[in-house]
Amino acid sequence: MPETQVGDISIYYEVKGSGYPLLMIMGLSFSLLDWGDVFLDELAKHYQVIVFDNRDSGRTKSQSTDNYTTADMANDAAGLLNALGIAQAHVLGLSMGGMIAQQFALKHASKLNKLILSCTMAGGDCSDFNPNNQGDLLDLLFPESYLAISNNREKAEDFFKKTSLYHSQPDGLSRLIQAHNTHDTCNLLQGIKVPTLIITGDSDFVIPPVNSNILNNKISDSELKIIKQAGHGFLYSHTAEFAKILIDFLS
Repeated sequence: MPETQVGDISIYYEVKGSGYPLLMIMGLSFSLLDWGDVFLDELAKHYQVIVFDNRDSGRTKSQSTDNYTTADMANDAAGLLNALGIAQAHVLGLSMGGMIAQQFALKHASKLNKLILSCTMAGGDCSDFNPNNQGDLLDLLFPESYLAISNNREKAEDFFKKTSLYHSQPDGLSRLIQAHNTHDTCNLLQGIKVPTLIITGDSDFVIPPVNSNILNNKISDSELKIIKQAGHGFLYSHTAEFAKILIDFLS
């Protein structure tokens, strides 16, 4: 299985397709399996798609039990590119992955071509986020209107039943939550100078759309796309639309 050592982290990764590199950073607790084959296969028609498991997630192994930050996790991502011999890439971050991607843009600008921030936020005092989001995973990811459509809930349950085996375990999850909750780029976002696409769902109540407006206002060379009737899980509910928005932007 493809793994590479970055500091004290043994990062598990996979590469699909060919073309310009696209590094994709997943969100809190999830593994690279949660991108789903349909989404990855569509992007892999156009790009060399690099996906990996963040520290304390999936099949990535860490020798440390110390707390860390989203900036540390951005260093992991940059170290993976170095290990693969990739000098520069587009970077897509989803949810907490978008927080890591912000730090990547600030700390490793020379490695970044274009940036995509999906259903994410800046953290700190300029964000609207309820840290007590709890409940059924599907109810957090999808609007009721989506789950009410025939078979949608069943298909989502089947998907996450398979991928949840690789979600973070309690001790690692607590470290990830600490990194998530201390993320704060509010006063740093003006330092992001690359073309940036910001995407949100209009019905996302995990990280509400106002957070994408804030990112759009603070990052000078950015554009905002809003997916209608979509929640935090638009990767799954609006897969084709999400992929087309990305490809159009990167092209």
